[in-house]
Amino acid sequence: MRIQMPKQKLIYPLREVCRMTGLSDNLIKRWEVEFPQIKPVRNRAANRNYLLKDVKLIFYIRDLFYVHKLNYDEIREKVKNYNPNKDYDSPSYLKSLLSEIKIEIEDIRKLLEEPK
Repeated sequence: MRIQMPKQKLIYPLREVCRMTGLSDNLIKRWEVEFPQIKPVRNRAANRNYLLKDVKLIFYIRDLFYVHKLNYDEIREKVKNYNPNKDYDSPSYLKSLLSEIKIEIEDIRKLLEEPK
């Protein structure tokens, strides 16, 4: 069996973003209100789906809040100047990348364990 490189997803459901970030869905929803730059796309069932730029921003906010211990006002100022394409070596981006890889490995493992 040949394993191909998983494709980068275009959208991430709320459940997967919670799993990747280690944050609760209530906190992410609250951050949507606090930081209007996070704009999930809604499907027909009104479920939240996040673009990659939103996921990167959530990781960035999480890093500012939990690692750098900034308050909401300070984070708002930093988020105004945030450029998701610029921070490839930041701890937040690396954590998001590792979380994404972990999820893909879990999916591949489940596929390999399925009975034939």
